[in-house]
Amino acid sequence: MKLFLPLCVIFALALSQVSANCSADCPDTEEVVWALGAGCNVFRNKCYFDKENCHRKPPLTITTKEECQKFCADACIQIYQPVGGTYRGQTRTFGNQCEKNAHICRTGETFL
Repeated sequence: MKLFLPLCVIFALALSQVSANCSADCPDTEEVVWALGAGCNVFRNKCYFDKENCHRKPPLTITTKEECQKFCADACIQIYQPVGGTYRGQTRTFGNQCEKNAHICRTGETFL
């Protein structure tokens, strides 16, 4: 019984950390995180990684740029469904989400 209260406090703190990562506003700081899970995933920083990983099953795993880039898409379907993004103040349009993801994977430019 004496351990029950401390365990509840620890559990509550752990849960608050998880939920904080899920809903936090992320800074624009560029500290690129490379992660594997159904291909290579590139995030502007650890906060964006944590937000994406919050509800993902199985979770993404952080890796190196070199290891991740082995899994970049080589080709994308040629269906024109334009998507845009902004990187360092420059807006760019890609033919579709696959092309955007492939570019991000090859270059590490984290378009938002």
